[in-house]
Amino acid sequence: MRWLISALVVLALVAGLWWMEQRQQAELTPDPDVDLPAEPEDPAPRYPLPKPEQHPAPTIKDSGANDGRDQQEEPVAPEPEPQPPLPTLADSDESAIDALSGLLGSGFVEEWIKPEFVISRTVAVVNNLDGTAPALKTWPLRPLDSEPLTEERADGDTLVWTQANAERYTVMVTALTSVPPERAAASYGRYYPLFQQAWEELGENEAHFNDRLIDVIDHLLAAPEVDLPFEIIAYEGRFQFADEALEEESWGRKLLMRMGRDQAGRIKDWLRSFRNAIVQASDSPGP
Repeated sequence: MRWLISALVVLALVAGLWWMEQRQQAELTPDPDVDLPAEPEDPAPRYPLPKPEQHPAPTIKDSGANDGRDQQEEPVAPEPEPQPPLPTLADSDESAIDALSGLLGSGFVEEWIKPEFVISRTVAVVNNLDGTAPALKTWPLRPLDSEPLTEERADGDTLVWTQANAERYTVMVTALTSVPPERAAASYGRYYPLFQQAWEELGENEAHFNDRLIDVIDHLLAAPEVDLPFEIIAYEGRFQFADEALEEESWGRKLLMRMGRDQAGRIKDWLRSFRNAIVQASDSPGP
């Protein structure tokens, strides 16, 4: 009898433990009839890219039923050839260089564009334009091949940045502004998935690269306009703006100021047109 009582006690304990475990699992298992809060989704872009143009299929004009006249086909523009699929980001350099060569010319691209990590480097540098200058090795462009030109004023203690120095940037300004902004925007739109992937790999808080690009463009468009020549000072092997307020500006804005008012104005005009081309018409017109 004693063994029977012991066996019943053990069974009761096992049953009790099993019941408690099942109850805990039931409490942790969501009820299919209960609506649970949805996981947060990526926010919608603040500046959506324009939707690609739609090309409707040819239509047939019906001139009337059983009236003895032949149906006539309306003239329709030929359909554009489909674009080849995009490469992966890791294998995109050759395709990106080809696209840039079509926009800027193969000679310019061969001389000035680094052929490795083209899209990733571009995304990283864009992200720095409203901050401090990134390391030269991260740039998609090769640096200018001439040293800065400065002049001393009559007092012998003041250095100035001259128009001759600003002209060192002319080749870059001319190359960019010779590209129709709409063509540049179309190429950017085609490669945008790769720009977005490179942006996500940076791990920034902004969800969409195009939103970040628009913010940076707006920042550059608000750069101060500075007449040449302006005073500079030599500090630790580099030249700085003597005006402390100008020296506190971002790297991108200081680059525009070093180009001189005229060349900076050409860049700003191009950026405004490019900005309009990469934002849906229903969105804010921007600066």
